[in-house]
Amino acid sequence: MPSVLHTVADAVLKQIQRSPLYYKRYNNTLAYRINKTYTAYGQDCERQYAQTHTSLPPSPLAEDPALHIPAVFPSEKAEALSAKIGKLIDRNDSCVFRPPREHGGGIAQIKQPLRILGTDILDTLYNSELDQALRRVLRGYYRIQGTAIWRTFPTEHADRSSWLWHSDTYPPYTCKIFVHLTPVDPTSGATEFMNRSDTMAYRKAGYFGQYGQERRGDLDVFSKEHGLPYRTVQVSAQPGDATLFDQNYLHRAVPPHKNYRDIVQFLIVANPIPWHEQLERETERVLSAECDYPKDPRQGATTTSVKMH
Repeated sequence: MPSVLHTVADAVLKQIQRSPLYYKRYNNTLAYRINKTYTAYGQDCERQYAQTHTSLPPSPLAEDPALHIPAVFPSEKAEALSAKIGKLIDRNDSCVFRPPREHGGGIAQIKQPLRILGTDILDTLYNSELDQALRRVLRGYYRIQGTAIWRTFPTEHADRSSWLWHSDTYPPYTCKIFVHLTPVDPTSGATEFMNRSDTMAYRKAGYFGQYGQERRGDLDVFSKEHGLPYRTVQVSAQPGDATLFDQNYLHRAVPPHKNYRDIVQFLIVANPIPWHEQLERETERVLSAECDYPKDPRQGATTTSVKMH
């Protein structure tokens, strides 16, 4: 009987979390407790910031899915970092993780990248344009929650789950940054995004792209069936450029057809103090952290994290 009750309860909760009132408020389908915790925390950080700063302009991601910011990191350093990744892969170093195809093959990920490759890449957050954009998105200060670095190899088989249209489903007051170590364009792995209004329209029509089995690589047929626009944005970039984006809008990684693509990804979370001050307080955590989010973002709270796929 308990299993039947749990099944019914799960179905009801899923229906609530996929209702327009819910996902329009939180832009995700996470559990209410997580959304409530992050919203209260983010609003508290926002109030503290407002006490000593002038009001911030609107978020650049309020409607648009991504913001391209050129030259946040020296191009020659980006290319050198890419070359170092290549050497680690070529010698099959123990820090290199290459998942089998059935679990997302086609990539090589560097474990604990800040320890292996150094912390120079953190200098990207000193870029004034990126810093101001992050403050506008998070409505105040922010911190580095996690870092990931990976190489995507060229392929014609777009069957990994991240290459299908999906939403990452993270809590409010979070966002992601890609720092590009190699050039990206429509043929070499430029990510595709949908804006907020189109994401909401697809959710209303029943497409969430949350779980692997419900993700599609081409939404052209779905859009025609439901009378929806199928318009996407692709961001081209050069080594050292950044793409700041709301990971909860529908998007998909595009497999490169030529060359490989090297990306540094930061998960950013709202914070009551500047990121570099937070880094001094918890250097060891930042050096080891992956791009998962804690169930409770408040300092001193439990560090239990939710692993995203």
